[in-house]
Amino acid sequence: MLALLHRFSISIWPLVFVALVLGLVALNPWLKPWLRFDEGAISQGEYWRLFSAHFVHLGWVHGLLNGAGFVLLALIYPAGKAVYWCLFYLVSSLFISAYILVDGETYYYVGASGVLHGLFILAAYFSRALDLWRRYALMAIIVAKLFWEQSPYYQDTGVSEAIGGMVYVDAHLIGGLCGLLVVIIFLIKNRLKFPTYP
Repeated sequence: MLALLHRFSISIWPLVFVALVLGLVALNPWLKPWLRFDEGAISQGEYWRLFSAHFVHLGWVHGLLNGAGFVLLALIYPAGKAVYWCLFYLVSSLFISAYILVDGETYYYVGASGVLHGLFILAAYFSRALDLWRRYALMAIIVAKLFWEQSPYYQDTGVSEAIGGMVYVDAHLIGGLCGLLVVIIFLIKNRLKFPTYP
């Protein structure tokens, strides 16, 4: 199966995240209360929630939406070892959770969408499947979305109704900034050039 996926130039690690996310959704009634971001529980020492909150979701619609995002990441086919992508996932999860704690306006939080925004920016930079202009375009679209979500024109009513909870757009912003920071570091290292692949 893995050999077949490699044959079609698709990344494996995002598909593992799809399975993990949907598996956790199936176990929501038992696991979500123990894994979600819960400010009170974290203050009492349950620090795993700083990471685990970004793996669990509100329900099937929420999980499937973010699962579709991971499928798109797989098709973008970013270069790099899976361990580095997983490390970025964990580090950006921690930054997002730290922001939520400092912000103090959200008591509960779940979802991978914040981290996904950073992953999409990074995946565009390291993509082995997209032409260079498409990589620029994808990064520009994600950055524009982040600006739009922070503007007074943004309304999340439709999405909130679909997923069963408020969209916390600041998580998208922090995750996106994490991705942009890594891209800027690589751009400086590579003299403002995007990597190219045969």
